[in-house]
Amino acid sequence: MHEPGSQRSMASYGASLPDSVPLVHQRAQTHLALLPSFSTFLRDLTQLERDFSAKASAHIGSFRLAIARSSHERGGDSASLETALGGVLEQCDLQAREVGECAERVQREVSAKLDEVGRRMGDVGKKHHAFYGKLMSQRDKAYETRDRSRSAYFSACDSLESARQKKAGAKEGRDTDKAQRAYDSAYETMLLAKDQYLLDLDSANVAKQRVYEVHLPSLHDDFQLLEASAVRQLEALLARMVTLHHESGERTRACVQKAQDALQLVDVDADQQAFVDAHTRTLSAAYEHPPDLVFEESPVWHDTDEFDTSPTAQTYLQNVKAKAETRLAEVAPAIESKKREVSGLKNLVDAYSRDAALGDTVGVVENLFNVSHETTLLELQQSELRASVELIDETLGDSASTGLRPHDFKPSSFVTPSTCAVCESSVWGKGLSCKKCSMAVHAKCELKVPAGCAARPGAGVVRAKSKKAGAAAGAGGAAGSSTTSLARTTSSASGSSSLPPRRAVPPPGSNASPSASSRTSSSATLQHATVLYPYAASSSYELTLDAADVGSSLEVVEPEDGNGWVKVRVPQDGRVGLVPGSYVEIGAAAAGGGAAAGGSGPGTVTALYDYAPQTADELALEEGEQLSLTATGFAAAEGWAEVSKDGRTGLVPAAYIQAA
Repeated sequence: MHEPGSQRSMASYGASLPDSVPLVHQRAQTHLALLPSFSTFLRDLTQLERDFSAKASAHIGSFRLAIARSSHERGGDSASLETALGGVLEQCDLQAREVGECAERVQREVSAKLDEVGRRMGDVGKKHHAFYGKLMSQRDKAYETRDRSRSAYFSACDSLESARQKKAGAKEGRDTDKAQRAYDSAYETMLLAKDQYLLDLDSANVAKQRVYEVHLPSLHDDFQLLEASAVRQLEALLARMVTLHHESGERTRACVQKAQDALQLVDVDADQQAFVDAHTRTLSAAYEHPPDLVFEESPVWHDTDEFDTSPTAQTYLQNVKAKAETRLAEVAPAIESKKREVSGLKNLVDAYSRDAALGDTVGVVENLFNVSHETTLLELQQSELRASVELIDETLGDSASTGLRPHDFKPSSFVTPSTCAVCESSVWGKGLSCKKCSMAVHAKCELKVPAGCAARPGAGVVRAKSKKAGAAAGAGGAAGSSTTSLARTTSSASGSSSLPPRRAVPPPGSNASPSASSRTSSSATLQHATVLYPYAASSSYELTLDAADVGSSLEVVEPEDGNGWVKVRVPQDGRVGLVPGSYVEIGAAAAGGGAAAGGSGPGTVTALYDYAPQTADELALEEGEQLSLTATGFAAAEGWAEVSKDGRTGLVPAAYIQAA
């Protein structure tokens, strides 16, 4: 058994399978689904005591089919988990007659626990997947903020262009001065809007980078951890079930030992590595993170992605930086505290995984995920704030923080009107007030107040002046705009072949798809159908009828089901499948034919090929030898015949013999 804490390096979903949350989530869900599935299986199994020998084997076979249908999602037959589960289920089938007295203990100690753990782990998985949506919403929120800033910038450019046109058409005198002031104000507003756009653009890129380089990989690893924890829980509970069977009697000891050996083969790390190897080539080879967002100039105002560094803009950027630094001072200690908590919980999860008796593993994993979610959101916010501070420092240099005395604005309610220190209009109702110097401003004007608080009313406030600036020439090309789809889709192959308890064995070199079903007793009568037209199968459940088959006789296994399909068997090779009812003509019921017709009845048959038995109820064949067909004959099971050889009676593939 591979211990979770061993030194062997474990494959990381986050590092190896970028931007593949749907894929790893589906894998985790598939593993989690095993817990309630096994719980239901064992609960039903304990109710089959009265007729266990006949019914339990069929039930186990059905469950093995259900597991086989989804096995490809867990690595297929090569996965150690699938091998272990197959071994356990096989031993369940062999021990069916001994399970009566321990059925209640299995229900109480294994089945109920599987249901509880499966339900709780399923809830954890759902919450974690919901967090993925929340993380993507945070990313989209940063994009939306950038889009709003861009729209505001474009709107400001439109206003500036309108002011420019009015200034150009103004008459000499008072109208000219008014138009010039309006143009200067519009120009200043445009520059501020551009600065905010650049800030939000950078924040959006930082959020994108953080999400795709840090948080999404971490989310992948969390799903990997959930998957591993579920598998280990399943392994532990199945081991308990096997132990109960071991205690039921000496006659089952050998079977129980085989089941224990099978469980020892579970190697979560190896299965996960195989999963990574199977998808790395397609997911990692040509994968690239979405490109950075770029500055887009207004269609009516040619501009560049350079920050405006006028006095008004410097004041705005200084205030943005001050607010960011204040928030950073609050976020940093919280992140460090969360990281220490995450580290401790990871150690606890590792210890509980090695020894489930230490405590509630599911509860610890849930706590780990909750704290990780909080840390992720704080780190994302910290990254955006740091990026804003660094960009402002790079833009303003020493002016970004030298000699600043920021105001301490707090939300206030103005019962009587006060004058805004920036725009000089009335502040009434909701607004901001500096707790040090009692300056009153609108919330929208906060970032325009110079950082010159002198702890007395009105100190350090500088009214924004209209600045003269020429219209921007057509400098700088239009920035390329790229739209990147950030949602990844994962195609999931649908459909899987059935894996029955009794396999069908086509003759050597045959391309016929094996059909299968449980062994059934011989029918008293057989109904036949005549092929009217050729038919090409479109799925593994259907049967192809060639032109050469037209006019031949088929055995009706199941009559038309009301949907226009008939299940038939080809007597010559035992193939079974569905064909359209309009392509065959159903004849009257007839007694089962002899060996040559594929029915039942005594006779002599000749072996066409060598065959080595796979189970105890099968017989070996040597090419050319003669065997006696029993009364059951070809009706033993679909694709099988019952024969006698050297005093022994057993099954052989129907396609390997023919009437002598």
